[in-house]
Amino acid sequence: MQRHYRRGACIILSVTFAFVAGCSPSRKATPPPAVTEESAKKVLAEVIAGVAQKGVAGFCKDFAIGIGACSSILDQALEDCLMPGPPPVIKRSAAVPAIENRQGGWVLGLEGHTLDGQRYVSEFFVAMDKDRPRAHVGVYWTGLGLGDSPLGPDYTVVPQRACQG
Repeated sequence: MQRHYRRGACIILSVTFAFVAGCSPSRKATPPPAVTEESAKKVLAEVIAGVAQKGVAGFCKDFAIGIGACSSILDQALEDCLMPGPPPVIKRSAAVPAIENRQGGWVLGLEGHTLDGQRYVSEFFVAMDKDRPRAHVGVYWTGLGLGDSPLGPDYTVVPQRACQG
């Protein structure tokens, strides 16, 4: 009986030690990898190529972290007959620090034209989704941007409704 008690106590102590050692403050959690300008540009290239290949069908599921926000913005763009034209040009770029309840990442300032030729200036925000960078919303041709953007206030230019009538 005493032998079983001693083995049980050793198991409990071993498990307790493993738990304490694994949760001790001296062991720091590895921070998620940061989004870089290069990785943000790569995400933008993937989004542009995806739209060119298959249009906007399944766009938000394929490219966006914020699927709900992406769907709302995409629905509004389609209602306004706004479709992406030629690939945009990256004009500016900045890191976006994480603060309070906002995830950090990288923002690219884009200039381009919609399919009907209207100029837009948008902010394309890329953040980490688990272990890889992805577009937060991804709908880059609508002239939308971040609130409190590191690219400055009033940076974006929103195209007008393109539908006839």
